[in-house]
Amino acid sequence: MKFNKKIAVAVSGAVLLLAGQIALADSTTDIVDALVSKGVLTEEEGKLITKGHVSKQDKTPVIKEKDGAFSLSSPNGKNSIQLTGRLHFDYRNNNIGGFGTGGTNYGTDYDRDSASSADHYVLRRARIGVKGRLGGIADYEVVGNLPGTATLDVAYLDVNKYEPLGLKFGKFKQPYNLEEQTSSNNIDFVERSYVNQNAPAKKLGAMLHGELNGITYAGSIFSMNDDALSVKDSDLSYAGRGTLNFAELMGNKEMIMHVGLAGYTSQYQVAPTLSNNTGDNISDASETRATIFGFRSGGGGLSNAYRAQVGGSTPGTGYSYGSASPTTASVENRAIGIEGIVAYNSLKVQGEYSDAYYNAQSAGRTSDPGQSIKADVATGYIEAMYLLTGEKYSDFYKKGAFGSIKPKSEFNFDTNSGLGAWEIGLRYEMFDVSGAQLTGPGVGRFQGTVNSPSADNNTCKTLTCDGNGGANTTTLGIKWVLNPNMLVKANWAHTKYDTAFKPIDLKNNDTQKMISEEDLIMIRGQYMF
Repeated sequence: MKFNKKIAVAVSGAVLLLAGQIALADSTTDIVDALVSKGVLTEEEGKLITKGHVSKQDKTPVIKEKDGAFSLSSPNGKNSIQLTGRLHFDYRNNNIGGFGTGGTNYGTDYDRDSASSADHYVLRRARIGVKGRLGGIADYEVVGNLPGTATLDVAYLDVNKYEPLGLKFGKFKQPYNLEEQTSSNNIDFVERSYVNQNAPAKKLGAMLHGELNGITYAGSIFSMNDDALSVKDSDLSYAGRGTLNFAELMGNKEMIMHVGLAGYTSQYQVAPTLSNNTGDNISDASETRATIFGFRSGGGGLSNAYRAQVGGSTPGTGYSYGSASPTTASVENRAIGIEGIVAYNSLKVQGEYSDAYYNAQSAGRTSDPGQSIKADVATGYIEAMYLLTGEKYSDFYKKGAFGSIKPKSEFNFDTNSGLGAWEIGLRYEMFDVSGAQLTGPGVGRFQGTVNSPSADNNTCKTLTCDGNGGANTTTLGIKWVLNPNMLVKANWAHTKYDTAFKPIDLKNNDTQKMISEEDLIMIRGQYMF
């Protein structure tokens, strides 16, 4: 008996050694349990045999694949690294090229950068980076944006061991605007709304945040610009957002009943520069300007449908395009926003409204004489979305925002089976500028769809002109989510301007015709992991 037992021990030890070599942790445990249960080995002998094997398993990294993304993590899951990326490739077609008189339409020869009037392809986003977990207590992410000049998109560390209290610092999304909190991979339409064009977006800062029983909060201190111009004297920028999901409080997992309140306040500096954007030649040496706020038409159409600019000082001799004013201009900006979501199963209604105030002084310090511009800016949207294939929006809602749509039946390229997820939507959005005011001498201006039309690209630059204006856009959209990594979107957007104007982004010419509306078609192919 003792001899047979020794053979069993030897054989089982050899099997376990082989299992250890090929890292079959589950099979090893099963063999040991079987031998112990049959009385061939005692529990002590089983533990002795597997001791070395278990220690090796504890040191072996774990490779995982989920939703087309690979990650490498420690055996205990406390440390990990994952490659992440996205590619958004767009086609845009608009009707602007048809405007014009005397046989001279706009065309690309009138367009400074072809961004407005040309039918063209756009590499909207191409990002690559890494993200993961550190020590089981913090998440990290570093992502670069590659189109044009490579830039840093985000880079942060989020210490979030405890859900009710976390600390994030680095470059990250500031807590303002529901659309901004939703990844560009997961937004409802090709482009976010006018509300997002007036939000702080990704900035350097530090933020306290947390979640508890359907309630989220976030408070941030940040720099409006990524350099020393961010700060005026000792002032920094502040943003905060809080949300409440009543459905989660009631234990209803089929619905979302979300309300949110957000706000930010900021004081920062800008550097006015020379530009020939609206003329054939570089502006006079005294006409340095900096854009304080502006809007592109809904869906990413006409550039500078409206903009407000404050003037700077003369750059001196030897000036050229982009030459900067020797003094900066100071900007005070604050806003408050409200948001709401009501969703039940496959139907979602969502909306936001934001009210912002701008006050810019041209001399760099408010105590210096010079020009100032002021304006109130209201933005908002309301949208309705429906998932034709039966997925539920509540499954993709987490921490006060939406994640990616996961199809009930993914499209299979090998068998050409599976519907994927299909979604349709309708959105109405608007921006409205009121209280537009110029004070003192200078070259500041309100330009675009303003209430005081002029031959100079609808520019309001006198103290008595009316710089108020706005636009509204209606967008129809359809989306096909093939799988967690691929989707296709198609949108049609119609924009109606409050006042017809000669487009800012197109060269000033007597043959130009006032534009009062715009139609835009957008198609996006998207891959992400």
